[in-house]
Amino acid sequence: MNHSAIALSLFCALAMAVRASAFTLQILHGSDFEAGIAALDDAARFSSVVEGLKADHPDRTVILSSGDNYIAGPFMNAGADPAAAHLCNGVKGRGDILILNAIGIQAAAFGNHEFDDNTALVRSLLQPDGAVGYPGAAFPYLSANVAFTNDGNLKSQVTNDMLEASAISNRIARSCTIAVGGETLGVVGATTPELASLSAPGGAVILTNVAAEVQAAVDALTNAGIDKVVVVAHLQQIENEIELAGRLRGVDVMIAGGSHMLLAKSTDRLRAGDVRAGDYPVAATDLDGRPVYILNTAANYRYVGRFVAEFDAGGVIAGVSALSGAYATDAQGVGDTGNHAPAAAVTR
Repeated sequence: MNHSAIALSLFCALAMAVRASAFTLQILHGSDFEAGIAALDDAARFSSVVEGLKADHPDRTVILSSGDNYIAGPFMNAGADPAAAHLCNGVKGRGDILILNAIGIQAAAFGNHEFDDNTALVRSLLQPDGAVGYPGAAFPYLSANVAFTNDGNLKSQVTNDMLEASAISNRIARSCTIAVGGETLGVVGATTPELASLSAPGGAVILTNVAAEVQAAVDALTNAGIDKVVVVAHLQQIENEIELAGRLRGVDVMIAGGSHMLLAKSTDRLRAGDVRAGDYPVAATDLDGRPVYILNTAANYRYVGRFVAEFDAGGVIAGVSALSGAYATDAQGVGDTGNHAPAAAVTR
C-alpha cells in the first residue's frame, strides 16, 4: 500500500472514530412547577422557550421534570371548576398535567407535593378519563426508592422498569428509557426519604437508603448496555443531590428538585429581581471519578433549564456546550429563543 492509500485509510478510520464518539444530547428540564396565578403567563412562555430550544436539536432533545409538578392552591383547584368540566371532569390538578403534556415532558420524578392531597388524586391524574377525553399523564412518574405495591390506589399503576417512556405513560416505575438520536437514554427517579413526614403518600413504602435504591436501578440500565443515564431527583435541598451524585456510579446527569435553586451561568440573563444561587451546571465526580453534572433552575415555570453535552464513545460526557444554562421565560426570553408559539394545548 502506498503512502497516499495509507493516509487515506487513516483519515477514514479517524473520521469514523470521531463520528462514533460524538453524540450531542440536549436536556431541557424544569422542576417545582407548582403553578400559581403567574403561571397563566409563565407556563405559555415556558412552552415557547422549549419550542425554540428544541428547534436547535430537534432529534437530540429530551424534556424532563424532577417533580412537584403541581401544588394545592387556586391554579390546581381550577381543574375542578365546572367551566373546565369538558377537559377535567371536575378533578383538580388535571389542568396542570395537561400543560405538562403539551410542553412535552417525557418523564418526571415524584416530588412531595404530588401526594399533598392523597394517592387517590394521584391515580385520577395519572389515569385517562374517557368520559371527557382526558389522556392522563402522557409520561411516566419515576421513583426508585418509593414502593407503591401496598397502596390500593397506585399499585395497579406500577409497571416494569427500563421500558420506553412513551410506552408507559400514565404509569409508575423506578426507571424508564428514552430513544433519542439513535441512542438510548436511561432515566431513574428518586424522591426525598422524608416523604412520609412532608406529605400523604398513603400505603407507599419509603425506602430511605436512596443511594442504594438508585444505584440498583442504574446498574440494571448499565448492565443492559445503556451507557447514558440521567437521575431526576427530588431531594429538597440541592446539597442532597450533590452528595448523592458522589455516592453513585454510572450516572451522567442529575436533575435536582425541591430546593427551587436558581443555578445559572454568570452570563445568563435573569428575570428582573432574580439572583443566581450558583453555577449551571454544578460539576462533580462519581465514585469512579467520572464526571457527573447536577442541574437546577428555580421553579414556577420561570426558567427552562438547558443542558447540552457531548458524550464520547464510552458514554462519558466529554464536553458541555456554552449554550447550557438557565433560559428566562419572560417576554424577552421568548423573543431571544425565536418567538415561537407555545403548544396550543397550554393556552386553551
